[in-house]
Amino acid sequence: MLILMIVSVTGCGNKNQQTNDTTTSAPSTTESSASADKAGEPVRLVWATDSVGSNSYTIVSAMATMLKDYLPDGSSIDVQPISPGGMGAPYLFESKTADIAFANGAPAKAAWNEGTLGKPPTQSYRAIAGHLTNVAAVTYFSTAFCKKYGVTTLEEVVAKKIPIRIGTSPKGSMDEWCASLALKSLGVTYDDIKKWGGDVIQAGGSQLSDMLKDGKIDMIMNHTSAQSSDVTQDAMTNDVTFVQFGEDMLKFFESQGFERITYKKGTWKGMDKDIVWPGTPDCVFVSKDMPDDVAYALTKGLCEIKDVISNQFSSLTPFDPTTAWMPEKVGGVPLHPGAEKYYKEVGYMK
Repeated sequence: MLILMIVSVTGCGNKNQQTNDTTTSAPSTTESSASADKAGEPVRLVWATDSVGSNSYTIVSAMATMLKDYLPDGSSIDVQPISPGGMGAPYLFESKTADIAFANGAPAKAAWNEGTLGKPPTQSYRAIAGHLTNVAAVTYFSTAFCKKYGVTTLEEVVAKKIPIRIGTSPKGSMDEWCASLALKSLGVTYDDIKKWGGDVIQAGGSQLSDMLKDGKIDMIMNHTSAQSSDVTQDAMTNDVTFVQFGEDMLKFFESQGFERITYKKGTWKGMDKDIVWPGTPDCVFVSKDMPDDVAYALTKGLCEIKDVISNQFSSLTPFDPTTAWMPEKVGGVPLHPGAEKYYKEVGYMK
């Protein structure tokens, strides 16, 4: 018994010292855990997110708590509600106000290539994981508008120059950018809509819902997920018709870095068929100056907590670590070398 106790204690001691013992064999795949990557100096990271209480803030807070275990002892991830949203998030790295941020792939591509929101291009960030969510440009008319003018598509509205009142979020949001791109794909602008007697109203989600209910707007475009409470409320309290974009519109969005996202029949009340909308899912980007070992640890952590985090937040179910590295999943933004190392190490990336 004494010999067995000595062997047991010695074995435990070796396991605890594993990250500091260069002669110890690497853990097997089944034993892979955060402890294998905790050597090194502590780091202090800032993860920029949306306002306190938002879905994004809640998800990031949960992720940060789990990912801290993959970083060296004494490290911290400070979740800060300072993100300007998907369109402006890439510039957080340019100003060095954040080390990590959610951003959508298409605006990340646009910021990289030509700049967004009137700002010059920036290439101060790198991708570590893409397509965490299925979000798309969910678009719907009031059914009363459809019956009045005999239309069911945006293409018909533009072709007939119908005075439509479009509701979307303020400029700088993903919702507004999608609305402007949809019109651009059809060769028109907000000014054209107004010349026909229509309007483009930019407001918050609850305000737009009230306006739809009161008959003050005819259409809403909301770049969101199937879990959207705003869309659920609108569909429950109004008679709405969900709008399918045509093939040419979808191809135009794809040229801007969007993907085709399918929403199934019955996702919301009144949605009587599958609809394909252009979408640009949430991705995780980090500063290009982040040390490789830190980016590696964060990427490893994100992939290993996938099942846990998606069980907590159903909107993250689409996240697939085996494809999260692909260029089309991250807006074509280059992977951080640390992330690339992880994806190659586990065999997802050749």
